[in-house]
Amino acid sequence: MLPNVKMCGKLINKLGVDAINVYDFDNTLYNGESTLDFYFFCCRRHILLFRFVFIVVFTLIKYKMCLVSEQKLMELCGVYVRKFLDGCSDIEELAESFWKKNKKKLKSFYKELHRDDDVIVSASFGFLLGHVMKELGVKRLVCSEVDLDKKEVTRLCYRNNKRQLFEELFPDCEIQDFYTDSFNDRPLMEMAVGNVYLVKGEGKTLINIEKQVDKA
Repeated sequence: MLPNVKMCGKLINKLGVDAINVYDFDNTLYNGESTLDFYFFCCRRHILLFRFVFIVVFTLIKYKMCLVSEQKLMELCGVYVRKFLDGCSDIEELAESFWKKNKKKLKSFYKELHRDDDVIVSASFGFLLGHVMKELGVKRLVCSEVDLDKKEVTRLCYRNNKRQLFEELFPDCEIQDFYTDSFNDRPLMEMAVGNVYLVKGEGKTLINIEKQVDKA
């Protein structure tokens, strides 16, 4: 069973918080691509899942290079997530086991920055990230979602859609500081009223939208 992670940002207003810090997850707080790592983790336990390796890696490359539309990505995810779940009836147990092994890949710099009202915005799926939120001390997560019972993708948190979902879930809040590993998150970068940081490894670089770079 997932820990008590709030997938909706509306509760934040009860804390009286107007400006919050927002973090990307993969390659920002986590050293790598958690979805890809989880796929290979599952493959070692369900070897038939290896038959999807080409489409998984190829789609990830296109996603990182912004070469796939939101509609096409939704179509691909809809088809292959169902096939993946058909071969992984123990998906919740696998997710829990994955984080027991891979929590060491969480970056240590976040411990010094952590605030109770932090929000993570990620393209990865909630059934995976939900298991690690307690480890990070984060209660608010905006991410892609899958209905595990129906084996259907119900939401993709991708590119411009990240901003749309954030504004929908946190209508009365501003982004104070934003942390990411990629300029693909420019829509969220543009929302920050404070600082924007480009993260690489355990280091971060203070940037502005015009790409005038100063070291943090």
